[in-house]
Amino acid sequence: MNPESQQTAPLFDSLQRFVERGQAPFYSPGHKGGRTLDPWFRSHLAELDLNNLPDTDTLHCPEGPILQAERLIADAWGVGESFILVQGSTSGNIAVALSALRPGEPVLVARNAHKSVLAGLVQVGARPIWLEPRWDNEFGVAHGLDADVVARAFAEHRAAALWVLHPTYYGTTGDIAALAELCRSHDAKLLVDGAHSPHFTFHPDLPSPGEKSGAAATVQSVHKILSGLSQAAVLHIDPAVLDPADVRRALQLIQTTSPHFAIMTSIDLARRQMVQHGHAMLEATLDRARRTAARLSAIPGVSVLRPEHLAGARSGLHQLDETKLLVGTAGLAADGRDIVARLNRVHGVQPELGGGGHVLCITTIGNTETDMDRLVAGFTEVADHAGQRPTASGTPLVADLMAVRPEMVLTPREAYFAAAESVPLTRASGRIAAEAITPYPPGIPLVMPGERLDDEILGLLRALRLAGNPISASDPEMQNVTVVR
Repeated sequence: MNPESQQTAPLFDSLQRFVERGQAPFYSPGHKGGRTLDPWFRSHLAELDLNNLPDTDTLHCPEGPILQAERLIADAWGVGESFILVQGSTSGNIAVALSALRPGEPVLVARNAHKSVLAGLVQVGARPIWLEPRWDNEFGVAHGLDADVVARAFAEHRAAALWVLHPTYYGTTGDIAALAELCRSHDAKLLVDGAHSPHFTFHPDLPSPGEKSGAAATVQSVHKILSGLSQAAVLHIDPAVLDPADVRRALQLIQTTSPHFAIMTSIDLARRQMVQHGHAMLEATLDRARRTAARLSAIPGVSVLRPEHLAGARSGLHQLDETKLLVGTAGLAADGRDIVARLNRVHGVQPELGGGGHVLCITTIGNTETDMDRLVAGFTEVADHAGQRPTASGTPLVADLMAVRPEMVLTPREAYFAAAESVPLTRASGRIAAEAITPYPPGIPLVMPGERLDDEILGLLRALRLAGNPISASDPEMQNVTVVR
């Protein structure tokens, strides 16, 4: 042990520097540094770090205030039953898999699903039929599922469920009513990863809520958009489709027995805030976002995804959460990641993320007019600094990537538990992937665990590597790949 180095606290120091810089926050969580939290709650966070006591109730088998809070959540969101989650939507998605699916059961799944959906499939052993979402070349993002894609999949497979992302990270949705009708006509469950949708039910200008559109289960991250602390989430179910006892049993398997009472309390308070003031707060949020979108769109080389970009009924781009500002940057001579870095370093403006051809800014009830002014001023300077591209370059190779349909040989669970090894990419043809390999763009796995690598896939991976595209994998340089032994 080095006594001198042990005097430091690198994580604390880093967070302290970040907070004291005073950024304009366009990232989650939605309370934006505590701006929308109850004042007493905010000042007593440490004292709320409690245990399962007679006065506090127990999350795994609630009988008192936790149970009362869950019933109020179900009433506020207009669903049959709700459960408090303290480990984010990740725990909710895994619980959905454990409650709604069975080993070997076929399930239609959007290929741009969150990694927690894949985790749930690994734990249960269900057999996914991966569906390609609608791709947007202008903004360099994937949207929801086209209903016709889902209809063809149901015609080809006797799937027990459809698992959709509603909305996407970028605030876009498929036609949830059309997807629900397809599920009903094929006697299949509709499962919704609605991590970014906890506010939908509280304002009519927001997209249709999954929990009110026929979903058997909907998972929502209260912390992403509303006044919840990080990891605050809820799981809504239709008790006519899923047995609440089965859901509670699944949650007991995966949730901690030492839940943070401040996280649970923040859900309770966020629910009350939305019921009492949600419509007015969201009305103001939408107004700020719409005006800011117009101002950003006036900057040369910059565009913003708005309702006029929607593709209509049954499409994967059916509705839009206008509180999300997806800023198109393909017209600027700079990558989205570089733009984010300059916004932060020079202007103290921190977006949620930057990618190939876009920057995502999450606005919530916690943002202010001053935040919006700083965002517009920052983008104006960054655009002037970067300059414009003579022609928008789009996203090379994406069309080739989206056309690839790897052969599934093993379920994700079988691939996860199989013996694995790392082999050079040049010797991986014909082998079965033991990992997900995700190029950016499009941010959709080119290969899922259990799918076969072939010469076409390997050629695309080599081309992506040579073009400098980021790749999420065990070896981001793509010299080696993890395969089933």
